[in-house]
Amino acid sequence: MYVRSEILDSRNIYQYIAKDKADHIATTVNNVILRAEVMNALIQDHNGGTEFFGAMAGVIYDDVYNQTGIKLEYIAVAPDGVITDIYPYSGHEDLIGFDLLDVTKPGNVQSKDAFESGDTVLTNYYDIKNNGIGMTAANPLYINNVNGSNFWGIVSLSCNPESLIEALKFDAFTDMGMNYRLSYIDSHNTKHLITESETPVKDEIVYQFNMYNLTWELSLCPDEGWYSYKNFLVVVIIFLCISGLISLFANMLLKIRETNHELWKISNLDKLTGCYNRRAYEEKLKDIGKEDKMCGNLVYVAVDINGLKKANDTLGHEAGDELIKGAATCLMNCFREYGNVFRTGGDEFVSIICCDEKTLEKCKNTLDRSINKWKGELNISLSMSKGYAPHYEFPDLSITELAKTADQRMYEDKRNFYVKSGQDRRGSR
Repeated sequence: MYVRSEILDSRNIYQYIAKDKADHIATTVNNVILRAEVMNALIQDHNGGTEFFGAMAGVIYDDVYNQTGIKLEYIAVAPDGVITDIYPYSGHEDLIGFDLLDVTKPGNVQSKDAFESGDTVLTNYYDIKNNGIGMTAANPLYINNVNGSNFWGIVSLSCNPESLIEALKFDAFTDMGMNYRLSYIDSHNTKHLITESETPVKDEIVYQFNMYNLTWELSLCPDEGWYSYKNFLVVVIIFLCISGLISLFANMLLKIRETNHELWKISNLDKLTGCYNRRAYEEKLKDIGKEDKMCGNLVYVAVDINGLKKANDTLGHEAGDELIKGAATCLMNCFREYGNVFRTGGDEFVSIICCDEKTLEKCKNTLDRSINKWKGELNISLSMSKGYAPHYEFPDLSITELAKTADQRMYEDKRNFYVKSGQDRRGSR
């Protein structure tokens, strides 16, 4: 019974570790794919034009590497599915004119799925025209006009797999004596290996999580097995000889509880700011979605820091971290009494609160005053773009639709900020 209990506790701990690692993987991949949405927004702003591509693609390319450690194979835009612009151009010239909707070409079945479903999809690993093996995110773009939304084309980001594996930092598992295997399952229920430890996993715990169109699977196990029976014999002898082992056993249970608590903090709290992290945010959305009726006073607040990239580039990443922590402090001081504050990305925050219209206006004013009064050691000021979506204003929308509405209002606020301030949005973010 003792051995079974120890094994069960160990497996539960590994399950927590797997969940936390899956959250890290999802955050890393999402940080890359969000850049395709930035390119989509710019094309929307230019009414389908791509004249800015040459200048902006390099910024996105470097931004992905600086924030995630992932080196992109290329960034491409494909009006009507045909690639017209690509970055970097050198080494990828042959891809100009490549039709992403031609399902007879490698990797294109998923691009066709992106066009038909209107959702971002990840392709299986495939040979990128003699440029190595890659995984690509295909993001469809629809341009809004008087006749509705029309399909414009596809924004494609191809990731270097070796760089992706390195950015996911599985070496730490090896140093901790863990064996691992990361793979994904495609729409044909075929499993594809991404990376694994030198020693194969055995009797592993398996954690599955969904990202876009693929089901990902992370398997973990201790290198030396779940429990050493030699240790068990020692424990038996000590139990027979020393009655004081009861206190030691109680101490072991206390350490397990402390470990579980620390694992909960790792799984649910953002280390830099103390806010809830993206995993906790997604769990919150699931809980709200399960409720029969959404709280009538629910308000979804989307927030993005203005000028973070400029601070990182000119003052260093310590200055960028100072802005992020300052934003978190202002948001928690304002909204913590009414709900939760989540850090969902590098400079992106979400708050889900419950308050009436009068209280919401008070919160808005309090937040604005806090931002205006804030001053750091490396930064003299803090600026944030905000979007509010109260449920009582949009009673027929789901929580997901409220999130999209808040994001739209936040991006409108960001555009107004850069127009009023006269700053270059591409260089400031």
